[in-house]
Amino acid sequence: MRLHTHDYRAPDTRGIVDGAVLMHREASALLARHHPLAAHDLTAAAGRLTGVRAGETVYAGSGPYAFLYHLWRERTGGDFRIVREVHTALWSGYWAQEELCAPFLRPGDLALFPTAYTRRLFLRHFPATAAAGAAVAYPMLDRLPRHRARPVPPAGRPLRVGHLGALSLAKNVDQVLSVFARLYRESGGRAELLCAGKPNDPRWEADAVRAALLSRGVPSGSVRVAGIWSQERLGEFFDAVDVLLFPSTASRETLGRVVVEALAHGVPVLAADVGPAVELLPARNLVPTVLDTTAVLDMGRVGPLGRVDEDVLVEKLLTRDFAPAEVRHEAPYTDKAFLEAVAGSPASVDVPHDAVLPDAVRVAPRAGADPAERAAEAGRLFRAFFGRRDGVLTTALDTLADRTGHDDPGLRSLAAAPERNLADYRAFPRLLDALVLPPLTYTLAPAPAGAATTGEQP
Repeated sequence: MRLHTHDYRAPDTRGIVDGAVLMHREASALLARHHPLAAHDLTAAAGRLTGVRAGETVYAGSGPYAFLYHLWRERTGGDFRIVREVHTALWSGYWAQEELCAPFLRPGDLALFPTAYTRRLFLRHFPATAAAGAAVAYPMLDRLPRHRARPVPPAGRPLRVGHLGALSLAKNVDQVLSVFARLYRESGGRAELLCAGKPNDPRWEADAVRAALLSRGVPSGSVRVAGIWSQERLGEFFDAVDVLLFPSTASRETLGRVVVEALAHGVPVLAADVGPAVELLPARNLVPTVLDTTAVLDMGRVGPLGRVDEDVLVEKLLTRDFAPAEVRHEAPYTDKAFLEAVAGSPASVDVPHDAVLPDAVRVAPRAGADPAERAAEAGRLFRAFFGRRDGVLTTALDTLADRTGHDDPGLRSLAAAPERNLADYRAFPRLLDALVLPPLTYTLAPAPAGAATTGEQP
């Protein structure tokens, strides 16, 4: 079986810290080891897909752009199958992708999700996705070292706490710091913290974090803020911690790749009891979480959907009330599951997962032109953006400014930028948000009394 995919090995992806780009590159290399693989450049007018023969498969591993393949297949009368991915949850990029794909989906097309939670969330809102096919597969375990579960230091012994990933409010990093400060005080100073990741605000820079913790009684010698940590050094990070904190309730969270990485390295994880962590961790390692059911949220922005119970988390750390590391459901994260899905035989994985959060999401309806028309306009702007036809973009932004009475300098700078990077999801997707599909709003409904926290995959 010959496959076709976008070539993500271009050097301009270096320096972009994004798990989705990493996964695309790993997946492409995996496919190339098992199938004849025809690589193309999606940005270089590859939309005609003239080299794809009937019965072949296109793996749309290039961010939230799968709608382009479906649109171009429809226009050229192609007879091939398309496998696409969804790598973020409540974000305008992948939400728009599913909206724009809907009119063009065919039997045999497949959407891949990192977790059953994410699959459930999207299938509730996109009936066409459910009808065409949706599976859970995210190949990564076969590229990770597998270590035995690390012994947890007994209560009263020093505990090394870790946090790995973006330092942001969406990840509830402020709660990580608050919990650690309490742990340090209540354990008599028998605790250390290692944070690694990209800070998205000056308050999460190393000096600011150390100063904030010092004001709470934690000496600088007990805190290490290490910045971005490369994939090649993951083993070094996990060797330096006894437990990983993952209190993230980020609206875009679909997996928490770092959770699987920690478990593979033998490090236990404590996480929020909503979203993807529910199917990755035992109940003992989940921390009660209160969702924000009062706010109107915007898919154009990432933020926390709730807050973990800090009292419970501190107590779990003090008493070591958590289970050792174990990858509970390995199958979706193996090469085998991914390769079978791409080949047209996705496995049915019945994994208990969070049913509360996806069922609580209420999305405002989309008004205006139908998805097929919007897909055509999105395709036109995509070709203009990556084809450097800046006049098309300028005209579109002029029209937007006339209609809204507001001219956004940020959008103008995107349209005039000298470099165009498909892997930069802060660029072209922002133009789509402004010019084609304004980000939808959503709310979280309170869970009904007695609602189950987990469910089987629909």
